[in-house]
Amino acid sequence: MAIRCYIPTTLTALRSALTDVRAVAPDAQGRSLRGEEFETAEFDAMCIAAALAANAVFAPAETDAGTEAVPERRVIVAYDAPESSPAEPLTAGFELITVVDVDMTRVASFHLDEDVVWDDAVRLAEETGASAAEDRLGASDLLWYDSSELSQLLGDEG
Repeated sequence: MAIRCYIPTTLTALRSALTDVRAVAPDAQGRSLRGEEFETAEFDAMCIAAALAANAVFAPAETDAGTEAVPERRVIVAYDAPESSPAEPLTAGFELITVVDVDMTRVASFHLDEDVVWDDAVRLAEETGASAAEDRLGASDLLWYDSSELSQLLGDEG
């Protein structure tokens, strides 16, 4: 049986092989829930991963020239990790799953911000700081894409 987990990453990282990533999942007790309670635990895990991704992309980073780098668009990958994947507690009810090599055939879906929301968050980060950008992203829903749409998301198909 697999563990559905949520990998916080970027579109740029998806262009290469995802390796040694950490993903958010409900803990064993959360995975044993059923019905609406289980769906809530899964949704909360995705939201935690989305917050981690927002925090990572808006963390101060400098380019070689010493100027601040433009944030990379965040992506949350819904992934079915092997049950034997190493895990450690993250917060009450959730854990971090370590995935050494992401097998793209085990991806269930991708979740991205709407273009207008992302652009607004980048603008807020430039004008008022990372916290405002993260708040803007946290107040909006992510768009769902099927795993078969990866090429389109990366702009490899028209």
